[in-house]
Amino acid sequence: MKLFARSPAAAIVVCLVGGLLVFLTSGRVWARATAPNVTGGDGSATLSVTGHQVAASIPATGIALMALALAILAASGMMRRLVGGVTVLLGVAAVGVAIAARGNVSKALEDREVGATGLAVHASANGWWVVTLVGGLLALAAGLLAIRYAPAWSGMAERYDAPGATQPKRDPAAVAWDALDRGEDPTA
Repeated sequence: MKLFARSPAAAIVVCLVGGLLVFLTSGRVWARATAPNVTGGDGSATLSVTGHQVAASIPATGIALMALALAILAASGMMRRLVGGVTVLLGVAAVGVAIAARGNVSKALEDREVGATGLAVHASANGWWVVTLVGGLLALAAGLLAIRYAPAWSGMAERYDAPGATQPKRDPAAVAWDALDRGEDPTA
């Protein structure tokens, strides 16, 4: 547990990987089915549906999780905990969408490929919904890490602060040593 208390790196990487997994599944084919040709010709048509077509929120959730990974890096203190809370919420949403989308594959095939002809298409989801589920669980874990350990993590260096932001008081001895490091005489 001391590893997590020292650095936000684990939460950032886990959140980024979770977001990438969720986003990756949006463009993959979740199911294929064969339906009779509705135009009256011989043969059948092969239908397919992607993750985005099954649940339109999947790509947006993945992108948001990747952005939140960067926000964990950039934020500090209470804001980092808030980012962790939003990450937890999106992780839970991704898990819920993955579970719900698994059962919506047949409906998505009917709506997307067949349309209003009333032809029933039955298919089951392949393993991409599990990848979405894992991505959501990783994001959930990253958010919980951020909420728990954010007060112990240091923020970004002060050179990344906004111009005009109040700088913390520095120890005069440290200022003198920094001047010596730059080759300046601190007594002048």
